[in-house]
Amino acid sequence: MGKTDSLIRALDNLNAQSPKDLEKIAELQFEIAMIFYQDRDFSSSLQYHQEAGDNFWTTKNYTKFGECLHNLGNISYFLGESDKAIAYYSKAITQREKINDTKGLATSLNNLANVYNRLGNYAAALENYEKSIVIKELLDDQKGIASSLKNIASIHYFRDNYVAALEINFRALRISESLEDETGISFVYNNIALIYEKQEKFQEALAYYQKSLAIKEKAKDEQGMATTLNNMGSLYQKLGEEKPALRSLQRSLDISEKIGEKEGISAALNNMATVYEEMGDIEKAMLLFIESQKIDGEIGNKRGMLLSITSLSNINYNLGNYETSLRLALEGIQLASQLDSKTELRDLNALISKNYEALGNFRSALKHNQLSQAYADSVFNQEIERKTARIEAEYEYDKKLSIIQAEQKALELENEKEIQRQTFQKRMLLLAFFGILLISGVIFINYKKQKKAKQLLEIKTAELEEANQVKSKLFSIIGHDLRGPIASLYMLLGLYRKEQVKDSEFRSLAPELYKNVGAIMETLNNLLRWSMGEMKMVKADPKPTLLHEKVEELREFFSTLIAQKQLNLTNRVPDQLHILIDPNHLELILRNLLSNAIKYSHNQGNIIVSSLENEDTIVIAVKDDGIGMDENEAKQLFNNNLAKSKRGTSGEQGTGLGLNLSQLYIEQNGGKIWIESEKGKGSTFYFELKKSLESSPELSEIIP
Repeated sequence: MGKTDSLIRALDNLNAQSPKDLEKIAELQFEIAMIFYQDRDFSSSLQYHQEAGDNFWTTKNYTKFGECLHNLGNISYFLGESDKAIAYYSKAITQREKINDTKGLATSLNNLANVYNRLGNYAAALENYEKSIVIKELLDDQKGIASSLKNIASIHYFRDNYVAALEINFRALRISESLEDETGISFVYNNIALIYEKQEKFQEALAYYQKSLAIKEKAKDEQGMATTLNNMGSLYQKLGEEKPALRSLQRSLDISEKIGEKEGISAALNNMATVYEEMGDIEKAMLLFIESQKIDGEIGNKRGMLLSITSLSNINYNLGNYETSLRLALEGIQLASQLDSKTELRDLNALISKNYEALGNFRSALKHNQLSQAYADSVFNQEIERKTARIEAEYEYDKKLSIIQAEQKALELENEKEIQRQTFQKRMLLLAFFGILLISGVIFINYKKQKKAKQLLEIKTAELEEANQVKSKLFSIIGHDLRGPIASLYMLLGLYRKEQVKDSEFRSLAPELYKNVGAIMETLNNLLRWSMGEMKMVKADPKPTLLHEKVEELREFFSTLIAQKQLNLTNRVPDQLHILIDPNHLELILRNLLSNAIKYSHNQGNIIVSSLENEDTIVIAVKDDGIGMDENEAKQLFNNNLAKSKRGTSGEQGTGLGLNLSQLYIEQNGGKIWIESEKGKGSTFYFELKKSLESSPELSEIIP
């Protein structure tokens, strides 16, 4: 503190002078503020930054004034005062925009995004990170770009999008390695380790943590050391190695307490609580979880609060405190929804289901069991494994390719020198000419062969990628759309078998189960039809078919769903209208189109089936006034791939097979299908088929 004391005495002398030199006073106040900041004496730094900022504003030194606002935002962030941090960063951004301080503006945008990231407002965080990157690219600030990319990767990690997180981390790693930025490299190593840990690749994760820690220890980066030690402690806990876990976590806690890093203190306490819970010291675990939750509440760290609440809910369930466990789990659901954390939503819904079952509320237990199943995707880890391997291969390939290209260039230079030397010595220009001509011919032939082989490889690669996408979609359908309803049925039958559900309760749940099993049957039927189509086994037998009659049959088929949503289905197709199509195919096409219209219609909505006669064809339209879709969504529907289905207005879930089958069957009957849609105003599906000679000329006008 010797230097600080001397600076404060110098400041007192300047303040005692008359008139006061505010510019010198402000510079000295700023220098003192930065020393306190580096020593992590944030309260003293805050005071001097505020005084310096006021004086810089008075002397019209707006660059330094913007820097003071930015640093006040940093101090508020470290003190856990998120609202103040947002206010200071926003003022700094406004000031730096006015004076065109682009470098400072990029930094303030990045740090504002950090606050939103901590608060779980990922949309605002991503928006500001992206703005920061745009400016950094203009400035060619590669180190800054890498920093923002690492922060964006952390958001994808917290939202369970591990593939995107890993891809962006490797992008940041390439930049940091090219800059020889050891701090940046250690940061990415830590992030990559977290992703491997989520995939239960514990040894790979530990290796990356150790690489990260070694760099941070060398650089004496205390905050970075605390973070990595905390993560290593969590990993040791998962490996069942309690002593190494507690050693790492205690060291992390000591460092975080020394530098006043509240988020690090909370994280270490939370992980220590988990270790003590597994060791059987439940009382100590609960105390640590509660302390961690309190700190996270003070700084607005929703992710940390969610971890503590979930753990406390589990402990109370295991202790038989079902009411307390249920209350905490429901509180956790709210936080998980705000953070869009599908893993926690899955686990918390499962926990709520178990609590309701223990309390005898079987209907609610079944409901939350279904919600838990909805968040569980059986092919999720498979997809991560496949894409992770691809990304790692690309990264290693890039590194090896750079080495090979450098070696090849050196070899080519050496060969060129050798050719020149031989040509000069032997003076055999004519022979050299023919030799070069021959080599060129061979090279050209090899080039043509390689080009053709490359084209074939690209075609095969594209086909393989498409096949992988179809395979993943099918696994998703089987694992998600079939698994959920079957799991619910299995659970209810288990409760009934144990006589935990009365006959009257079972009968009241039967209609819902009947609907679920019906959905399973429909999915299986569509899968069978789709697979037959893929194997080119679909054969059409077009016949003159009454369209009006088919629509009426399906009105009866969908009567229950129509009644539930109070929909108005209008059949404007003339009674005697015949179209040329395989009758079985027509039923499937109309069933899928009407099913979609019902699914995406609002309660008391309107669905209209109509037709229009052309010279040789008839166009049929199925129109609804439901949620509709934007132009990009509409374009994706009929691209010969499995369409991605979204939930209906009452939470109905589809597989995306229906429209694919409809397109296949319409084309097999010589027709075509298309859509007109507008977001929020509904959709109209059109399909055109050949006219039958038996058709009546009295056709309705199609509804636009």
